[in-house]
Amino acid sequence: MSLAPASSRGLVRALGITAATSLIVCNLIGQGIFLKTRAMTCNAGSPDLVLIAWVAAGLLALCGALSFAELGSMMPDSGGPYAFLRRAFGRPMAFAYGWTVFFLYAPLACAALAAGAAIFLNLMSGGALEAFAFHAQLLVWHFTITGTQCAALAILAAVALVNCAPVQVNGTIATLLTILKVLMVGGLTIAAFAVGQGDWHHFAANGLAGACAGIAASARGGATGFAAAMIGAMYAYNGFAALTYVAGEVKNPARTIPIALVASMTIVIVLYAAANVAYFYVLSPAVIANLSPASSVGIEVVGTVFSSAARGTAAALLLISVIATLHVSILSTSRIVYAYSGDGLFLPWLSRVSGARVPVRAVLALAILAALLVTLGSFDSLSDLFVFTGWLFYGLTTLSVFVLRKKEPEADRPFRVVGYPVVPALFVVTTAWLLAEVVMAAPERSLIALAIIALSLPVYWWRSHVRTASS
Repeated sequence: MSLAPASSRGLVRALGITAATSLIVCNLIGQGIFLKTRAMTCNAGSPDLVLIAWVAAGLLALCGALSFAELGSMMPDSGGPYAFLRRAFGRPMAFAYGWTVFFLYAPLACAALAAGAAIFLNLMSGGALEAFAFHAQLLVWHFTITGTQCAALAILAAVALVNCAPVQVNGTIATLLTILKVLMVGGLTIAAFAVGQGDWHHFAANGLAGACAGIAASARGGATGFAAAMIGAMYAYNGFAALTYVAGEVKNPARTIPIALVASMTIVIVLYAAANVAYFYVLSPAVIANLSPASSVGIEVVGTVFSSAARGTAAALLLISVIATLHVSILSTSRIVYAYSGDGLFLPWLSRVSGARVPVRAVLALAILAALLVTLGSFDSLSDLFVFTGWLFYGLTTLSVFVLRKKEPEADRPFRVVGYPVVPALFVVTTAWLLAEVVMAAPERSLIALAIIALSLPVYWWRSHVRTASS
């Protein structure tokens, strides 16, 4: 049984194809394309392999997007994977997903993005934010909040307030920010070739001998190195499913969802590949591999093509890019919490909407949890947990395509996955491989995430028991 249509639950269908496509592109183009190429060069070595990793990861994400398009057109309800998993595997699995989104995935995504935005803001301030620290004590606990963390909290609060506006307004904002992002990535690529004094011989060089600070020797070169490069690229493609989270607010979802998913993935794959060609045209693999982990390849390219003074402008543009992704992240994941809470087993007050028909309480709850995580973790630890929890359920959700094809063969499917069963199977198998790589690379964080997810099962049993006893 599917969730009730959004129109009966208080939301309004106002997102057309342009806004829907913009929402996905805006969610995808964040900080990954500007930060990950350094590590990927250390992993894979040659520019050719790095480019292959970017394109292969994009095609893999496209396989997932096609699978989500079938599910989204079949069940155009708010919450996306929550509705899909419930219909395919039942309420316990859906509850585990909603629990994970509320306590891990959504707050981690928002906290990591806010922390990343604050890093760029700190760079623009010349390190002034990090120089400031606030010390406090709560009972027996002592804690310190840096100026960068304070900036992240302020950014979170501002973006959450914007998300309390009607969805039409936020759709327009996402469209405008997407145009800015596309112009930014496209402009950087064009400038690199038109103005930069590059060298095509860079593509015959190798970066494995570079400093590669922070990159383990075991993740450099060979099949393992390429796998690590793929994982790095997947971070930049994370978020392709965002449109299905707000499917209850999409106009003509049977047509809009598939078109928007395919169009957005095509745009982003082309932009990412072109940007990386520009990076290696301007900078050699050795120079990229020798960059600091705190630096950005995109900013270095801008500084090389123009001047050192231009780095400040580039940092400002990256700040806007990350904030834009944070805006879409809060917008989309709050709808999962809305659907989850409205299903009767969680906190029903989170499913209430404002006069503008926006789930404001879900928006603010996620912002508060993200703010807590900002004060407790670093950007790296937050982003690592985020990737693991996100792709775990991406794989499980794609399995829903197979389950529902068998359980409900006659169900209305306005869109069917092209290349079924190979396309969804390829996504599931590769995702399982990537998750195994993450577990081996960071076993403690992965076990923490799995423990929090497992905690959902006794909570589900208890809530079900209480609900049955009271009825």
